[in-house]
Amino acid sequence: MSDREVLAALDERMQSFVRRQEMMFVATGEPDDGHDCTFVTGGPGFVRVLSVNRLAWPEFDDDASLSQAIAGIRHDPRISLLFVDFARGAIGLHISGQAKVLGDDAMRRAYHRLNLDPSLDLVADRRPSRWITVYVQEAYLSAAGELD
Repeated sequence: MSDREVLAALDERMQSFVRRQEMMFVATGEPDDGHDCTFVTGGPGFVRVLSVNRLAWPEFDDDASLSQAIAGIRHDPRISLLFVDFARGAIGLHISGQAKVLGDDAMRRAYHRLNLDPSLDLVADRRPSRWITVYVQEAYLSAAGELD
């Protein structure tokens, strides 16, 4: 695959890359108020790969870092994610798509396997209050180093 081949879904290499990441940049845009870019971090795999074209990550009530982005998503669902692995040579995975905010109960009903994920109940003994889901429309790798 060339460095700039744009795909409409996440291939196996991209999925594996996302599962290893501990941070990402989230960019949202609201037509009237401009754009917002937020740095989000969690343990490896905090962003769940739900399918080849669906990602999600949990949010908690006290996580104010994305409050601006969440407000933006409700007005304009366009979103861009950037995952960068600096340790392996500044490899970047760029993802663009449509975002939606779902409550934890609705998310667990839609994706039953989340109920089997014990890590979701071990974050300070609480469950996420909501999830940010992303329908992937475009994804591409930009790599200075090796992905695998």
